[in-house]
Parts: sequence; structure tokens; C-alpha cells
Amino acid sequence: MSPIVLVGPAAGAGLFLLIRGLTPVPVSLELSLRRLQRTGTSVEETRTQSSLGDSRRASRLSVQLSRRLGSRVEGDLAVMGRSADAFAIEKLTTATSLAGVVVALTTVLALSNAAMPIGLTLVLLVAALAGGFVTPDLTLRTHAARRRDAFRHALSSYLDLVNVLLAGGAGIETSLEAGAQAGDGWAFEQLRNSLVRARSLRQSPWACFTELGERIGVQELSEIAASVQLAGEQGARVKLSLAAKASALRAHQMARIEADAQAATERMGVPTVLMFIGFIVLLGYPAMQQIVTAL
Repeated sequence: MSPIVLVGPAAGAGLFLLIRGLTPVPVSLELSLRRLQRTGTSVEETRTQSSLGDSRRASRLSVQLSRRLGSRVEGDLAVMGRSADAFAIEKLTTATSLAGVVVALTTVLALSNAAMPIGLTLVLLVAALAGGFVTPDLTLRTHAARRRDAFRHALSSYLDLVNVLLAGGAGIETSLEAGAQAGDGWAFEQLRNSLVRARSLRQSPWACFTELGERIGVQELSEIAASVQLAGEQGARVKLSLAAKASALRAHQMARIEADAQAATERMGVPTVLMFIGFIVLLGYPAMQQIVTAL
């Protein structure tokens, strides 16, 4: 079978998926009403909902794939503020694009009378499809981990601000609101949205913080909210609980930073050893050549 036969179906599938991914999808009325009622959606609700915002024009394959992404990927998508269906389309588009590159390369080699074997072509095609399908997951995981680390740093600063305001005599509600308004960025925006939701639904701010921590995968926020809520219910001083949690969070961050620095230092030793081995080989090569020539 000539590799040229694969060009037509691969190009057609790639063009179809690209058009589907770039075509704007209208938002349904039900989804709009849900967004007005709530400022956020939990990971469990996102996984169990049957694609209300997608519409009839989206690809059935992308919809089925988005339902099988898993809770971890959905948590990463919630952190990055992306939809599951757009991510599924990205995975399909990336896999198809890499497969198209392999097909194009095979076609060029075939036209230049240097055709690759069919077996090698199929292996490269499968590898391109697998790599293109997995690459968006790795990229998403890396970006989500960085955003979670940034959120943890912002959370420690937020707790310090709340402690300062509490020490100045402000109430707990005022301290939480003022501390959230003092910062900018994605982390403080999420905290402000949780406070707005708590005020709108007449819930405790710590309950909304717990849900936010579960939705974005930051366990420290859920633990802080649960412990402070328990302290408030038992009549303990909230300021002491916040101070202890902020100190523990900073200590955990410092330990993680030190561990990353030590790992980077150990990785830096590998190039040094390789350079030393290369230097020894460079010095010993003339002597070894003379010995071999003499023999």
C-alpha cells in the first residue's frame, strides 16, 4: 500500500477537527442560568453534567472523550479555567496534526524515490498519534502545578493579611473581605469570588473556601478552612488558628523549595561528571593510540 493513500483521509480528518474546534459554540440558556446562580462548579458536578454548554455542533467523539478524562485532569482544567470539551478537541487536533506531519514526510520521501518501509511508517504514525494525544495532558499538568504553587504562596500572604487585620481589631468578615481586596492575580480573584458566593448564598466563608480547595485541588486551603471553622464552632480564637496554619503553610513551602533546590543541585552534578570523564578520555586518547599502534 502506497503511503500517498493515507494523505487524503488524514488531511480531511485534520481539517474537519480544526474547523470544529475553531467554530464558536452558542451557550445554552440553561447553562447561562446556572452560571448566574453560582460563581463556581465543583469537580464532581463538572464530571456528572452531560455537556450542557456543548452543543449539537460539537463532535461526538470529543464529547465522549471529555467524559473520560478523569477527576485529576478535570481538577487541572478547573485550575486553568478551561472546559473539558475544548481540551478534548485540543488532544484530537494535536494527535491528528502530528500524524499529518508523519504522512507528509512519508509522501515527500515516496515522491523522491526514497520511500520508507510500510512497517516503519505505521510505527511512526502510531507514535505520532500517541504522542499528540498525551502531550496536552503533560502540558496541562505542568501549568496546573505551577498555578497551584502560586496559589499556595498567595494563600500564605492572604492569611498574614487577615491576621494583621484581626490584630488591629477588625471582625472576621471584614478581615476576610479586606485581605482579599488587598491583592491581585488569579489566586486573590478566586478568594474574592468565594467570598461573594458565601455572601450571596448566606453560607460561611470557610465552607466556600473548602469547596474552592476541593475544586482546584489545593488541599491546604480545605484543611485551613475546616480547622478554622471547627475552631469558630468550638468558641476558640480564630486568630490563633489562622496564625498557626499560616506558619505551617510557610514551613511546608520552605521545605518544598529546599527539596527542589537540592534536587536541582544533584542534577547539576551529572554534567560535571560527564565533563570530567570527557576530559580524562581526551587526555588518555593519544597515549592509548600510541600503545595500540606499537602493538
